[in-house]
Amino acid sequence: MKTEAELIERILDGEWRNYAILVDKYEAKVFNYVNYLMNNREDAEEMVQDTFVKAYRSLSQFRGEASFSTWLIRIAHRNCLTHFRKKVPKKVSLDNLSNRSTGTQDAPTKDLHLDDRQQVLNRALANLKPDERSVVTLFYYQELSLQEICDVTDLTLSNIKILLHRSRKKLLEILNEMGVKQSTL
Repeated sequence: MKTEAELIERILDGEWRNYAILVDKYEAKVFNYVNYLMNNREDAEEMVQDTFVKAYRSLSQFRGEASFSTWLIRIAHRNCLTHFRKKVPKKVSLDNLSNRSTGTQDAPTKDLHLDDRQQVLNRALANLKPDERSVVTLFYYQELSLQEICDVTDLTLSNIKILLHRSRKKLLEILNEMGVKQSTL
């Protein structure tokens, strides 16, 4: 098995088929990140393709200061931010949330199943600004360290800490508005 550094070196030497190994290894991770940000599978799939094309074209600029996966997520992050700047963000209505088990909005949320919990979290995340959603996704879903999030976003560590704190607080407020109590999730 070749190391990532060896693969990258071979790709840069013209053995472009080795790039498929890197794509196979990281495609799911990049897709999961982008999908949480985009909240639209088709847009996410297009963004992932664009990310890997840009990464391939920029491979000679990869310096190895961060891991290859962090570098890819950084490219995906920038692609998403560019996409969001071009489009007006859609807000998801909190009024449409209903508990599947009873079909009523006022039903207690303690009976939420795992799929329902994920759906509720996705709806709440959709109401965050792109930068807030990005930091939460990188930290909790991609499990990046605060320093890795700094590398991806080009923000300082103190800015990441503040943004993550505010995003958590805002997410909790959104969940409370939806009638979800902290112990439910």
